[in-house]
Amino acid sequence: MVLAKDNKPLGILTEKDISRFLYEDTSGRNLKEIRLDEVASKQLITANEETDLEKCAKLMIDNQISSIVIVDGAGNLKGIFTKSDMVDMYAKYYAKKRTVEDYMNKRVFTVDPDETVHVVLLLMANNKMSRVVVTKDSKPIGIITGRDLLPMSILSDAYFIRYQSDTPKEQGTSDERIAPPTKMQKYPKYIPSGIKSIFLARDVMTYDPMTVSKDSDLANAARIMSRNNISGIPVVGSTGDLIGIVTKSDIVRAVYESG
Repeated sequence: MVLAKDNKPLGILTEKDISRFLYEDTSGRNLKEIRLDEVASKQLITANEETDLEKCAKLMIDNQISSIVIVDGAGNLKGIFTKSDMVDMYAKYYAKKRTVEDYMNKRVFTVDPDETVHVVLLLMANNKMSRVVVTKDSKPIGIITGRDLLPMSILSDAYFIRYQSDTPKEQGTSDERIAPPTKMQKYPKYIPSGIKSIFLARDVMTYDPMTVSKDSDLANAARIMSRNNISGIPVVGSTGDLIGIVTKSDIVRAVYESG
């Protein structure tokens, strides 16, 4: 979503912005009480309608963004070009050029189904990512994105604020993957709102995510993302164990490197 005034773009709102805000906000407000300009990114990356795909891909990669605002010579808003648009193009025109294994990320952030939503949000915020995979016995059973967390935010009212805590969990708990702060650092608010520690991954995850094998055509993975409106697909081995993930960002990189 692009925020504009007098046909001039002022900001852009993505699922990643919403996920980050849900973790950082401690006000206890629900979504209808939050202004869009509080959440939206103000730093816009723009291009014109004649910009080629490879250059758009480079802009996304270099600036770590998922959307480019399209403007005319006078800076007027003409549209938006997103990773989803890039994935659509890859699915149509880049068949049988690359496999999933060529571009999948073997480092996957995972949580157990009984992990708190707080930890999910923390992983997303600290690692600047839009999804985590929920696993059981090394097999993907669910996936959580910023979109899955939106319904939860409706319940963020004053009732849950009484559970608020500023004290991080001790080592040995589910936060042990996060390095403890040094004596010179101030502890962040690991649990900024009680609702984030009450709900569990299994309460918000999308169950039975679609998966692909590492030998699949990358264009086929792009097609699955486009048809099902998803941004990442777990990659599994022959036994169904999670071995990686392929995302829209990986597709964008493939477009850039194909140029």
